[in-house]
Amino acid sequence: MLDLLGAFEDMPEWDEIADQLFNAGQTLNPSELHGVLVGLMGAGFNPDDKHHLEQTLASVEKAVGVQLQGELVDIVSRLNLATLSAIVDTDYAFRVLLPDDDDPIEQRLRSFSNWVTGFISGFTEGMTVQKAAGLAIEPEVADVLKDFAAIAQVDTDQMETEEAERQLEELVDYVRLAAVSIVQDAINQRESQS
Repeated sequence: MLDLLGAFEDMPEWDEIADQLFNAGQTLNPSELHGVLVGLMGAGFNPDDKHHLEQTLASVEKAVGVQLQGELVDIVSRLNLATLSAIVDTDYAFRVLLPDDDDPIEQRLRSFSNWVTGFISGFTEGMTVQKAAGLAIEPEVADVLKDFAAIAQVDTDQMETEEAERQLEELVDYVRLAAVSIVQDAINQRESQS
């Protein structure tokens, strides 16, 4: 599978995606875009499927209300494949796409909140597209989604303190590990059905 994927080292940076979105006239936060893609994977979207990119683009557009065309299609494809590559990497290379650590904490908190909201939107859209919305969601996944909904409400008006940095780091780690677990479960379920 990994032979078909982009290497996680090819993951576009937050600023690169922000520039591409801005140049295309979009106001979408790059973290939200990344969250949507990971949420779609958690709902069972399969990057190995030839129709995946087309369906992913349509689902991203619907989940966050943007139009993806031109260079945005290329960056979303690159981001999508590099993300899955990082998720399945045995060294836990996956990272939540956020602004650099030297950016103001308010911007990082806002982007983190956007990522979590994006994950929920992507997961919901993915389940709808997969026509699985009527099926029961695993209790563990439901608990994570509830946690994510609460985390998305994080107070973004934090002062730049060591305590705020530590709390953000803990939340990001929890979200990162929970998202990897959900996507890995979706991959395992898909593989067991084939």
